[in-house]
Amino acid sequence: MKNFTVEEINLMCCFNTSSRKRLIDDMKSVTLNDMDGEIAELMYKTVRKLEVMTDAEFEELYIMPDGMVDD
Repeated sequence: MKNFTVEEINLMCCFNTSSRKRLIDDMKSVTLNDMDGEIAELMYKTVRKLEVMTDAEFEELYIMPDGMVDD
């Protein structure tokens, strides 16, 4: 399974995470040209990681914004 950074997890939280396919579709629907270069690169890398993982691996992810996780 691919390891996601805090930034990638936080980005995924902005989209529908009910399934890997839904998340990928939602993220791909955003036009990268409309974004800051750094965010566009983060989005691209995150989608690539999601595309190579399996649905079972995705189901094991705990996707919650970093600020909401108790230390």
